[in-house]
Amino acid sequence: MNLHTGHIAPATFAVSQVRCEKDHVRSRDCAYQVAWNINPHMKPGAVAWRRACTQHREFLRTLRETGASFFELPFVHGAFDSVFAKDNAVLVSQEGELRALLATMRHGQRRNEQLARARWLSARGFDVIEPPRVHIEGGDVAMLPAGRGALLGWGQRSTHRAAGVLEAFLSAPVTPLELCDPYLYHLDTALTVLSDGTALVCPEAFTPESLRMLARTEGIQQVIPIAREDALAFGLNLVEVGNTVIVGARVPRVEAVLRGLGRRPVSVRLDQFHLAGGSAACLAARVHPLPPLSARRFREEQEQAQAQSLSA
Repeated sequence: MNLHTGHIAPATFAVSQVRCEKDHVRSRDCAYQVAWNINPHMKPGAVAWRRACTQHREFLRTLRETGASFFELPFVHGAFDSVFAKDNAVLVSQEGELRALLATMRHGQRRNEQLARARWLSARGFDVIEPPRVHIEGGDVAMLPAGRGALLGWGQRSTHRAAGVLEAFLSAPVTPLELCDPYLYHLDTALTVLSDGTALVCPEAFTPESLRMLARTEGIQQVIPIAREDALAFGLNLVEVGNTVIVGARVPRVEAVLRGLGRRPVSVRLDQFHLAGGSAACLAARVHPLPPLSARRFREEQEQAQAQSLSA
């Protein structure tokens, strides 16, 4: 992996450290904890620090064992949710260039992370793009296979208008899906899209119209419903690397579905992060490889020509 040249491994992630570097006097604000309540899962003061560190190390070890590569972001002093690296930005690699669409967080407690994140990403070769003043968070973005675009969850954290911002950033279509369950506040708590286009979905998290839109989205091959109680256990907050899927909790029914799809689920206990409302997917921001623009334009032209011939 070479961030400065844009040459990255097929499965590359950004992860965050769980405490500050030793460049200043340590204080209570130097480490991951739950200090506020901005989602229904949060339990201020409940985190066992040493257990959280052990779980995070095990998660990174498991991620490495899958063959994935990752680079570490520094913990942001006093911004305890900065451990959830996925939320800060949507990261992509395309034709040797690295780009980051910086998130605009809904809650002020999380906005404190963004200046530090933007500086770090820029210093390491990412072209950091700040969106217009619309709320968009990385946890609300699910990429579709083969560069076919993305899904955007809106209604709890991100706004509907953010779909246009994301579409312009990706130069690809974005399907907005309305989230209606405050406990499943980010898209990645309610849905995951596997690399073959299979969507595992908690239906209760979405409006009926959004479920219909999802089923019609290009790139979605099948939709498999998952029980709400399994989604609330963070059973859909997954990290897929090749044939392996890292799950941050033991959720037997989700694991059975994954095995039925030919995947190998690996459970890593992340309950100390569930106390803040996040799990495996929240802790790792994938650098999404996008197809070359020339290939994408060719494919779009072919699709348009095919559509015109069918309508003729």
